[in-house]
Amino acid sequence: MRIFKTRYERESFLKSFLLFFLSIEFLISVILYFHYRELVHRFKDNIFLEMKNFSYTFEGKKFKVDLEKKDEKKGFYQLYEDKNSFYILVPIPFAKDEVFKISYSKKAFLKQLRKYQTEVILEFLLASFITVIISFIFSYISINPLRKSISLIEEVTKDIIHDINTPISGILINLKLLKLKHGDEPEIHRIELAVKQLSSLYENLKTLTEGIKIYKEGINVREILEEELKVYESIYPDIRVHLQITDVYKKLDKTALKRVISNILGNAFKHNISKNGWIRIYLDENSLIVENSSRPLKNPEKVFDRYYREGQRGLGLGLSIVKKLCSEMGCKVSFKAYKNKVQVKIDFPH
Repeated sequence: MRIFKTRYERESFLKSFLLFFLSIEFLISVILYFHYRELVHRFKDNIFLEMKNFSYTFEGKKFKVDLEKKDEKKGFYQLYEDKNSFYILVPIPFAKDEVFKISYSKKAFLKQLRKYQTEVILEFLLASFITVIISFIFSYISINPLRKSISLIEEVTKDIIHDINTPISGILINLKLLKLKHGDEPEIHRIELAVKQLSSLYENLKTLTEGIKIYKEGINVREILEEELKVYESIYPDIRVHLQITDVYKKLDKTALKRVISNILGNAFKHNISKNGWIRIYLDENSLIVENSSRPLKNPEKVFDRYYREGQRGLGLGLSIVKKLCSEMGCKVSFKAYKNKVQVKIDFPH
């Protein structure tokens, strides 16, 4: 069973999880840091009090006692530190120049600190484990609104697809009757091109929601390419098209390949530059390459993401569907963006 139905759910979950987890981890780290400092401070205070009590009886082996010359700069019963120990100075009755030095080894002190460090680390690991669980639950719950929204969009999209199928079919039938009655008039031709664009959008939406059952058969890629190219050349007559193509016979799904080529050409024409635009198409046994003049892209790495658009035109479905269908047919699709052009390449399976 898949936890996430779409990439958007997965991304939303990961972002929520990381944001919540890292925020709590930072808070836990700060708390445990001050907790550790408090433990060290308290331990020093305890050593100091124990050394003071020891100075009254000199009983026990925990502290070391030495004689030391009196230093006017150092007061009695205050905690000092040197390279090897913590110590206090205690006055000797009837002695003017000497004092007792009661010291506690730094090795013993560091040994106790390591115990505190181990304790704090274990507390941190336990708190982190609990935080991971809480973050997972919190993040999983937080994607429910997104999941519902995506589900609603898919339902609405399916309804739209079913609703527009009938009028499109009706328009196409009546166009054929008009052409038989009045011939290929310019007005009828323009309506036909507009309906083909609408039909292409319908096919994209249908592919998005229902997919295509792949059935491979021997087809001539060149014929499909030229058929789709005629449609866009009629709509965009000002864009110069350069062809370097040959007959290429491959075992692919005809419907899926037609959708792939239509989407690639649609992007090449629609997102071209407004003046002196051009398209170059190369087709051989190994690949289909479509290059077109273009403005610099802001995020070329996102062109295959569903619903991503560089401009205001389109729904951001074209190349995402191309990638999906190519994967199902065993083809490899790649995209490159340059300063003043873009390139889409389809590598055919061998």
